[in-house]
Amino acid sequence: MQLSNAVSGESRTEGDDERHQLQVRGAQQPEKYTEERRTSAVADSAAEPSYPDPDDDGNEFQFEGGRPTQPMPKRLILPLNISFLGLNLMFLLLSVEVIPAQVQSMVGSGSKGSVLGGMVAGGALLTLLCGPLVGMKSDRLATRFGRRRPIMVVSTLCLCIGLLGMAFSAPQVHFKKISVGTNGSQNLDENGMCNVDLVAARCRPYYQGNGSYQNPYLKDFHEKKLSLDAKDASVDVDDNTLSGSLGLFIPFYFVVTVSYVCTITPYNALIADLAHPSQRGLSSGVMGGMILLGNISGAAIGIFLTSLGVVRIYFIIICILVLCVAITVLSVDEPPSKDFHEPLRCKDVLVGFWLPLEEPDFRWVFITRFLMQQGLSTTVGFLEYWLADMVNLPQCWNPTKGVSMLLIPLLVTAALSSVCCGLLSDRIGRRKPLIVTGSVLMGCCSALLAGLRGQLAFYVATAVAVVFGFSFGAYQAVDFALLMDVLPDDNDKSRDIAVWQQALVLPQALAVPIGGVILDAFERLNCAAGLGYIILFSVTAVYFVLSGVFVSRIRRAK
Repeated sequence: MQLSNAVSGESRTEGDDERHQLQVRGAQQPEKYTEERRTSAVADSAAEPSYPDPDDDGNEFQFEGGRPTQPMPKRLILPLNISFLGLNLMFLLLSVEVIPAQVQSMVGSGSKGSVLGGMVAGGALLTLLCGPLVGMKSDRLATRFGRRRPIMVVSTLCLCIGLLGMAFSAPQVHFKKISVGTNGSQNLDENGMCNVDLVAARCRPYYQGNGSYQNPYLKDFHEKKLSLDAKDASVDVDDNTLSGSLGLFIPFYFVVTVSYVCTITPYNALIADLAHPSQRGLSSGVMGGMILLGNISGAAIGIFLTSLGVVRIYFIIICILVLCVAITVLSVDEPPSKDFHEPLRCKDVLVGFWLPLEEPDFRWVFITRFLMQQGLSTTVGFLEYWLADMVNLPQCWNPTKGVSMLLIPLLVTAALSSVCCGLLSDRIGRRKPLIVTGSVLMGCCSALLAGLRGQLAFYVATAVAVVFGFSFGAYQAVDFALLMDVLPDDNDKSRDIAVWQQALVLPQALAVPIGGVILDAFERLNCAAGLGYIILFSVTAVYFVLSGVFVSRIRRAK
């Protein structure tokens, strides 16, 4: 009664009874809301729309207090998550094939590694700073279109501008024919396996003993990506014909980096807003499937870079990206938003980077994801080296082709496992068993890689890749669902998710340098036995297993 009069500033009218009923419903919100926030949420709930759900016998998909009161129609889950396909297609295709080729066409192969390293480092710093800031802004945005979709639309437009700028800053990449490397048929045994002396090849840098020795495993490590062979092996960039403007390319690269963060941060929060607790596993599983499908599609398109050219590739990326984001933005809806926060101050910005980590459950989710990503990034950086140094490949393939042949079964099983395990997670109402199982299995796979070598190692590694893909899909299926279960504050979802996302960014800068030092140090001790790889993949197995063990410390997740 007093709250209604305080809001309206008038004496009680016949409409006050209805507002009183809304206040009773608003009283069910968590205690962490202040009395003023609860009143605002009650006033807003009267204006929140309802959405028809043909999958539910005429019932309506409704929001209360900014949260869904019942499951989303299943037909909307795929459109909600499809933007991950476009975003990951863009990310993989640019980072693996297009950007390295453009940089080499501007500065040559001799300087490509250092220029790319500086660009990646600058982009990582911008990602670290911009993510939480964009999250805070998204949480405070008040529009009748909601608080996530407007930022997604504006950021996607900026992303397209940045992509066009990158395309026309270095539009010409000149390629030349190269001889496809094979070791000759004389190096094949009767089973078609390569008969190269791997011990002599990998130990040669350590036996030379010259004073100019450098760690061979840290050279151009910024270019190492775990991906399908997204290029034609018979051509390479021609260093004799340089073109393009690096001074224009780098600023547009940073525009794309910031715009990508500004798109994916509110997008993650949108999924967290709309996913009903009973559908979080399914939504997380479909998300994982879209991410993996985007990676596969990006690799497939990259094969045609030499025939399509740089500009056409960029236009294909833009078209697919805009289409995917448009499907998400137009297919789903979110309630009108109102800002429940105090005005943003500099202190709030600084505190916002670590405040979510004060929540114990969120902190453990962050740590487990960091360890998982540390293991994945270590595998990313050294799988190709491992194939070159430790495995006799069929038909004397080059290591890049070997990586591709391992990734095909891995990604396919991961995509299928992600969707299936997401459904299973919702059905049994538990996340921890799937995460622990996936983490332990990935740790076992890494331990097996540590001991694999010789003629049949590649075929065993293929079977290991299938198991690893199934395990990774299971983890990916419930990873984001687990995060949604433990978000500290409904009013700061975007900020908290942006902080969690740093657990995916930091290992990309830490894992390969740490792994390179480990590998080089122990290979020096006993390169004949491959001691460096034994220790490296054993450490990777520890990363994976610990990421599963620490899940038990999360109390609010089952």
